[in-house]
Amino acid sequence: ESNSSTTAAIKVENPFTHPLLPRIDACIRAENGIYHVYILNEQRQWIPANYKYINHDEFIKDFTLISKMIVDGPLQSFCHRRLQYLKTKHELHTLLNEVKEWSEAKSASHRDFYNVRKVDTHIHAVAAMHQKALLNFMKKKVEVSSDMKVYKKQDGTILTLKGVFDELKININEIDVDLLGVHADRNTFQRFDRFNANYNPVGQTMLRDIFMKTNNYIGGVF
Repeated sequence: ESNSSTTAAIKVENPFTHPLLPRIDACIRAENGIYHVYILNEQRQWIPANYKYINHDEFIKDFTLISKMIVDGPLQSFCHRRLQYLKTKHELHTLLNEVKEWSEAKSASHRDFYNVRKVDTHIHAVAAMHQKALLNFMKKKVEVSSDMKVYKKQDGTILTLKGVFDELKININEIDVDLLGVHADRNTFQRFDRFNANYNPVGQTMLRDIFMKTNNYIGGVF
């Protein structure tokens, strides 16, 4: 009864039914690397808007101050202790509330790690699916489109999808999500090189070009 009441109390709204804000006569222009807002006057001419913003010198001053704070020893020590405290606090919360939160999670129908909706204003097409969905898609394409010509090598040779996997000596049926290797974990923290490398399925740029790009031999069909 408690689970059903909790579910009933959650109000689900469609975000696409909300009215859009009215259009304003304004535009932005980049001047010396800084965006300026312009509005239309009574004569329908673009004039700078009377909005306050920092200039280049103020930005450099603030940026320099933040940079010094980042490398400040005592501040780093304080932040480290603060982060350790927050981590421990979270672990205590998990110990006390894990069972309750799991019960609430299970009461929400058709919601788990693989179908949860991602809300993000900046997302690449290659990051629009999870690793299991990508692997299933690759296996399906190898099954139904193995004879499709998908890749052009530098010497002009055109390979079919089956030919690509044969050349890479990869058996698609033996690949699991761990071998696929496209999941970002703690090892990618502050390591953008490792993060980018995880966009290569099985560590192969050829598979990335075929399955994750639009400017390829097949015009982004996959």
